[in-house]
Amino acid sequence: MAQSLTLYREGASSGDLPGAPSPSEEPTSAPQKSREPIFNQIPVGVAVLIAIIIAAHLVFSLQGPAGQAETLATFALSPAQFARDLAAGDWISAMTMLFGYQFLHGGTLHIVMNLAMLLQAGPIAEAGLRRNQYSTVRFVIFFLFCGVGGGLAFCAINPGSEGVTIGASGAISGIFAGFLWGALGLARPGQAMLKPVLASAVVFLLINVGLAALARGFNFVPIAWESHLGGFVAGLILYPIFARLGRSQAAG
Repeated sequence: MAQSLTLYREGASSGDLPGAPSPSEEPTSAPQKSREPIFNQIPVGVAVLIAIIIAAHLVFSLQGPAGQAETLATFALSPAQFARDLAAGDWISAMTMLFGYQFLHGGTLHIVMNLAMLLQAGPIAEAGLRRNQYSTVRFVIFFLFCGVGGGLAFCAINPGSEGVTIGASGAISGIFAGFLWGALGLARPGQAMLKPVLASAVVFLLINVGLAALARGFNFVPIAWESHLGGFVAGLILYPIFARLGRSQAAG
């Protein structure tokens, strides 16, 4: 007998981001229009992730119904299937879901919202990792680990559920946590950043965990708020570690 599967989408909203430190200005003969610093130049790590996410979405969208069903069965994260794979020692299948679900999206709006969030928070988060020859790799690994944290939280809060989740917003929630750490680290001496950073964290959790849980509870939108929470917590914990690795490499 076929079982119906509930598909939970991950959709993140940034809330109010604290002001990022602006680059030093050089005197010019004519005033120039101010632009958001984070959009002046997209860092390599952010660009790589955007390219991979878009490519994965295009491949998934071009598949027929049977192909999409097979892709979801392989890569979408199901707590019940994840537990069965671990119990059977099938680590390849379990890890395929835990990493693969991050790059599937349920539609154009879903992927656009996640990419907008990544574009907004990613550059400062990547810059805060102390740019060097390994910063791009560390940023991408940080993204993946935050997605793993989001996936594990989804499985832990929904044990035995046959529903599945897809989307990058668990990982991007971790990137937002990295953005907050990065904003603190890149702030100019004497610049008060703690209060706006804390306020942004509260707004983020209220929207992406609290309101998302209500939206799913009232059957309005099936948002995987558990992944948002897990990814954000993972980002808060992991970002200082990745930043310290960057400083160690620069010193060495």
